[in-house]
Amino acid sequence: MKKIIATIVIVALLIALAPAVVYAAPGEVTGQGKGGNTPPTVDNVTLVELGSETEVTAMTPLTTYRVKATCGDINTIDDIETIEFHVYHTSDPDNWDADACAIFLWDKDAGWTMEYTAETSWEIVSANCTAPSVGDMTETTGDWYLGFKPGELAWYDGSPNWHASVEATDDQNASDYNDGLTTTGASMGAFAGIGFDDTTIVFGDAANGIPPGESGYITAPADHYLTAKVRSNKVYALGVQSQATWSDNTTRTITLNTTTSLPSPTLGSGEFALGIDDVGDTPSNPYNPDIPQTVTNVNADITGYGTVARVTTEPNVDEVPDPSTFYMELWFALAGIDEVTYSGAITFTVTN
Repeated sequence: MKKIIATIVIVALLIALAPAVVYAAPGEVTGQGKGGNTPPTVDNVTLVELGSETEVTAMTPLTTYRVKATCGDINTIDDIETIEFHVYHTSDPDNWDADACAIFLWDKDAGWTMEYTAETSWEIVSANCTAPSVGDMTETTGDWYLGFKPGELAWYDGSPNWHASVEATDDQNASDYNDGLTTTGASMGAFAGIGFDDTTIVFGDAANGIPPGESGYITAPADHYLTAKVRSNKVYALGVQSQATWSDNTTRTITLNTTTSLPSPTLGSGEFALGIDDVGDTPSNPYNPDIPQTVTNVNADITGYGTVARVTTEPNVDEVPDPSTFYMELWFALAGIDEVTYSGAITFTVTN
């Protein structure tokens, strides 16, 4: 019985070791894989001097500087569609604001532009803007230079709080952003200026003049006050002074009295007095200074204008300073005044 079992086992092993028969027929499939888009890169952003690679650490309004941006794209820089440049104070890096942020744009098709071009003294300097040439657009990296001038209201700051940033976007709307001056930055110098709606003012009746011993308020311009518009990117003082001698452009002259008290001056022969205030008398006479300040021939701060906050603007608003209005009055002495038109310079100064 044991021998029969052994034989059966051996036969089973032989069958298990027999090779299998395999059948094959030819066939194929197609493999596909599309190369994906890679966003552009902004590798370096620096604020540099005009005509050199020297980094800027101090800027002055209305002076030309450049922002250098090194951008790249594995798909070649021809893939970059736009590059947006921001020149900004740390207080507001994103919104066009004449005193805190200016935005410029390079477009592959349209070239260089400034985003907001209404009334502003910021300027894009096209002659100093450069981009890679057509022949270089097959490269994977390139340098762009924005030429610009900070505006008059660009926030004065003695600390390095002015920066530049750049955002590059490709044809798939993929982008990269780089703030290039976060560690160094640049300061901004002071600027001050003043303009007037009218550069000539007339006191008293233009035809009949001011009788000796009396006074006249502003009759031209017709609203009876002088309008000044100050531009200053720093806290400022507004002062005034008059030419010491007024004349009729011949030999007739009158002299400014700088010591008399207003509004009831005591004047000697051939003297005049000049007063100013930012509020007119009411209601009896709305055109004379309310509390007249004596104008002398030495610059002095106008009362209430010794420390005035810098001029600011809201985002996307024209760079138009609010007007300051002043009422003025001219007094003539009782004697030594001829029937002629006397003229003299009244000088306003902005000090910051």
